[in-house]
Parts: sequence; structure tokens; C-alpha cells
Amino acid sequence: MTASPPGVTGHLAHHAPPRRAPRLRDMALHLACKGGYPGGMTNLRGPAIAALVSLSACSAQERNFAGAGGSGGGDGAGTTEHSSASAGTSATTGCTQVEDCFNGGDDDCDDAVDCADSDCAEGAVCLTAPTNFELGVVVDATEPCPDGFTAKETLLFRGLSGSGCEGCGCTPNPTDCAADLYLYADESQCEADEGGTRGTLAKRVGFTCDAKPINNGFVDWGGVRVGLFDVIQSCTATGTAIPAPATWTESRKFCHASAGVGCGAGEACVPRQASPATQCALVSGSATCSGYARRESDWFRGYNDTRTCSSCSCTASGGDCNYVRVELGNDYSCFDHAQISQGGRYCGYAYSPPAHLVGTPTSSTCTARTNLSGSLDPTGQSTLCCVE
Repeated sequence: MTASPPGVTGHLAHHAPPRRAPRLRDMALHLACKGGYPGGMTNLRGPAIAALVSLSACSAQERNFAGAGGSGGGDGAGTTEHSSASAGTSATTGCTQVEDCFNGGDDDCDDAVDCADSDCAEGAVCLTAPTNFELGVVVDATEPCPDGFTAKETLLFRGLSGSGCEGCGCTPNPTDCAADLYLYADESQCEADEGGTRGTLAKRVGFTCDAKPINNGFVDWGGVRVGLFDVIQSCTATGTAIPAPATWTESRKFCHASAGVGCGAGEACVPRQASPATQCALVSGSATCSGYARRESDWFRGYNDTRTCSSCSCTASGGDCNYVRVELGNDYSCFDHAQISQGGRYCGYAYSPPAHLVGTPTSSTCTARTNLSGSLDPTGQSTLCCVE
């Protein structure tokens, strides 16, 4: 016979090396195993009849036959290298029905790879791929990477800040006051001192009265003048100074694509995204973005922190002695003779008078202080080139 057996076609020969024609005995055995002969073949003799007698060999012989010309089926139809008759990978040819658009292979054996295959027209796109750039998409730093962009993840940051120190505290100490007292030789000298500049320095007094007279043994004196109060305020430093945390004003995640081929020179095949603005190329350092609409070169991948802080200290302010008076005593007693405001004077006499301050000073407030040295510098400068 010169005709091909049923199920063996010229289409198969186009995708596989030529095979020898099956022998008559093989054909007969195959037909017997499949349930009969077609018309015109009922007069087979010799090898065919012997084959029919040995039906126990059907499965092995049938497999050999199918390997010679195609897979045996109920209708005897053949299988090609990219048959659409069944899903998955052909056991004979290694071809699949579906093209993987990003693996650099011709999966469905149609001589078109990745983006060059019409099967990839909707889900893939060719993007410019400059040397050393990596293609991918940009998402929020907390979002997962989309399908097709899970080869690697790179976190990107910009807007680094972290100046100053923190951790210091201050506790204000009670505000204290002190005043210098000046004695006049007589009342006329006291009354004439309108400018408040005369008199002899007698004693410096505070809130504690020691009952020692201010006249220092002078029996005769004519009055006392009070100088401006000294405000004594302070704070106690607490805590340990440390640099303020480094923070970024913006962070993003770059999801690297598993890029395919099938594009023009200098391009790569990547999954198409609904928002083209997210499709970008990433490279270290500052670079140009030929072929892309948007360039952002102010992204970084980390920072170097050499900052240190000095010990905590405090500055007190705001305390005053405006509500404090000098109380002048008499006869070694600290109380109840006269009260004099700061900068004021008392023109009169008292016998061996002690003096001290009375009233309540205004509390001070504290400001913590520390010195920062070193620097906080971003590292790993990167450039994003994006489609939109």
C-alpha cells in the first residue's frame, strides 16, 4: 500500500522528522485492536492474519504504531507539535497550548516568542530597557507586588530628616531671691536720695532671718535702702540625649519584573499594567531616562547615621522676685517693723533691726539643651524612569 494510514497527515511531517511507513503487519494489528477493518481490506492474508491471532500483543504493537505516525485515538486523528486539541504539554512534542510571555521560550511552537507571539498582545508590552536598568512597577511600600513582578523587591525612599536630639528632661528648682541693704547716716540723707544710689552697704539678706542687726554696731542711723533683687533660678537636668529618629517623607516599593523577549533592540517584554504610570525602570545612581516620560533621581535605598548628642543641660528662665519684700525688724526681732519693696527705701529708725525677705517668688521654666554632632546622609541614590 502507498497511502498513509488513517490519522497520519502531512501536517505532522511539517513539525517532525520523516518516519518510515508502517509495515502491513503493523497496520493490520493496529486495525484489529481498534475493532475492525475499513472496506477494501477484508482480504488481508499472511502477516495480517498472524497478527490478529496474537491479540495479546495489541497494546505494545499499538504504541509502536502510534509512535511512528501520531497518537492513536478513537477516530485515528494525529497530534502536532502545537495541537489545540488538548491542554497542557504534549508528551510527544513538548509543545503547550498557551504561550508563557516572559520566559524567553516558544512554548506553543508557533515560531513566535514572548511579546512577538500574538497570544501575548493583551497581557504584555515592550518597554525600553536601557543598559543596567531593571524593569518593574512601583507600588506603595506596604502593598504586595503584582503577578509577574515578584522576581525581587527594592524599597525606595526620599525626604530624609532627623535633625536634633531627644531624651533630655529638666526639673525646675525653687526660685530664690537675695537683696543688698544700704544704710543712711541720717534721715535727711535718706529723704534726699531720690535716685536710690546713696547709702553704705550693710548686709545681703535672703528669706532666712538670722536675727543679726543690719546696722553692724552703728547706734545712730537714719534709714535703709533696698537694692534690686537678684533672681536665683536653676533646673536639674534629667534623661539621656540621643539623636532623633531618622524618617522619610515618602517610601515606595519597586517590584522587579521577570522580563521576556520578543521585542525590538533595547527593549524587554513585561506584563502590561492597567496604570502605565506605575511601569518604570530602575537604576543605581543618577541617570538619564531616554525613552521614558518621567525621571525621578531623588530616590535612595538607605542612610548613614553618624550623629551623636552631648550630655543634657538646662537653662532656667521666667522666674522673678516681683512679689517679694524686705521685712525690717526691731530690737533683734525679725518681724513687724517695716516692709520695703525692691529698689525702695525706708527713712526712719529702728533699734538693732534684723532683716529678711518675705513673699513668694515666681517659679522659673526650664529649657533642655544638648549639642548635636555628626551627620545623617542618604545612601544608594537611584533613578526611576517611568512611562507616564
